[in-house]
Amino acid sequence: MSDPSAPVVLVVDDEPSLREVLGITLRRSGFEVATAAGVRSALAAIAGRDQPFPLVITDLVMPDGSGMEVLDAARERSDETQVIVITAFSTVESALEAMRRGAYDFVTKPFSPAELGELAKKAIEKSQIVEENRQLRARLSSLIPADEHGLFGDDTVMRDVAI
Repeated sequence: MSDPSAPVVLVVDDEPSLREVLGITLRRSGFEVATAAGVRSALAAIAGRDQPFPLVITDLVMPDGSGMEVLDAARERSDETQVIVITAFSTVESALEAMRRGAYDFVTKPFSPAELGELAKKAIEKSQIVEENRQLRARLSSLIPADEHGLFGDDTVMRDVAI
């Protein structure tokens, strides 16, 4: 039976066996898993979901496009979404590009499913921290509005020192 509070991870890969192995690994780590067989279905899953995925694990090279498209779409949808890019065709340039676009990590095949499960846990933790930070900032700004300099409160002496 699935846990409705478990984070849902989107796994994107054109290889059914890899999707299955990752699904099993992630479920054993306590996650719910959604899968997509390619870029188009991943983009539809990202756009069509009420809540953003906290984690997307995507292959880089697929027949219908690039995992970079998935990365961009996931990060555009939500800053909290973490993306792990996996590939068998690793280059320094592609790894740097993925990180520049906001990937949480870049993993080369073959990899240990258990290690990827641990990496997924860390990425989910980061996603939760980013979301909590966003919520706390929103609560704080509703309680004490910041001025144009980002300062909170109304002590004129402190404002004079800071500005």
